[in-house]
Amino acid sequence: MSENIEFKVGHKYENMKGVYEVISISGDSMIISWENGERTSTPIDLQRKIIQRMQTEKQERDKDRIQGQTKEPKHQNKEGASKYGAKFKGFKESDFKKNVTETNWRSRNCLGGAVTERLFSDKFNFNSWAAYRMPIIHWVDIKHRGRDHKWLQAKFFAQVDENYFYYGFYIERSSNPADTKNDWNAFIWWLKDAKNEYWLNEIVSEHNLCIYDLDEKGFSGTIKSFNEKWKIHNSEIDSEEILSLSNFLDTLSKECWIDLHIAKKVNKDEVLVKVEKIADDISTLFEALMPLYEASVAHSK
Repeated sequence: MSENIEFKVGHKYENMKGVYEVISISGDSMIISWENGERTSTPIDLQRKIIQRMQTEKQERDKDRIQGQTKEPKHQNKEGASKYGAKFKGFKESDFKKNVTETNWRSRNCLGGAVTERLFSDKFNFNSWAAYRMPIIHWVDIKHRGRDHKWLQAKFFAQVDENYFYYGFYIERSSNPADTKNDWNAFIWWLKDAKNEYWLNEIVSEHNLCIYDLDEKGFSGTIKSFNEKWKIHNSEIDSEEILSLSNFLDTLSKECWIDLHIAKKVNKDEVLVKVEKIADDISTLFEALMPLYEASVAHSK
């Protein structure tokens, strides 16, 4: 079991980011290096937990494969075949741009539906909506979407630009005092619990996610997990530690609109070679982030 793993200098292990080598060990931390040359200092216990979670997920997948268990499609036509996502065969090079001209990857017949078919929850019934004239898809619980202020609702998302693909959790905070901010307030309240913030830090580290304000109106830079805490990077050489993410977000100016994303950023070349399997990656991350979504919309139940 992973609890008994003894990390050794020069030996190789694997986390969600890939295979890495232990360069040095000092106390409760160690320096690791991935095959691309990137290095970081990380708590030993955190890497043990990541390996444990990866082992558990692999065991569950193997069990399902052995038993022949597969997820039943949620949307079927009269012949019983799934109609959601049926046309999605992966991204094309021409899909990676900041507009949607001559693209169809966002539709429910393509990636929107393909992820919906793979996204399972015993508490929510998700569907996808393509953002108007923008290369973005949102996934929201159908019942929750029927409420006011759709733009302020917590949601899962996928987005492209010329070079990258982004997907993860997305929530906004309005700068208008008259706007209700129920999802945002619930999200911050949940995050104030130290156990929840620690859990989120683990997820961000494990899946190599980053946290950012899209238009940088509330804050600039990118927040990442660092030694079980947070560090905000404004450039490759300029960074600052954040002791509490909830305090950091809660003390931002109330006069600024915030487009908060907790997301994975993937080079388009990696996405292109995955073909339709990118939908599996997306739904897997969404399910890992489901406690965050549930906490944000809990007030509306």
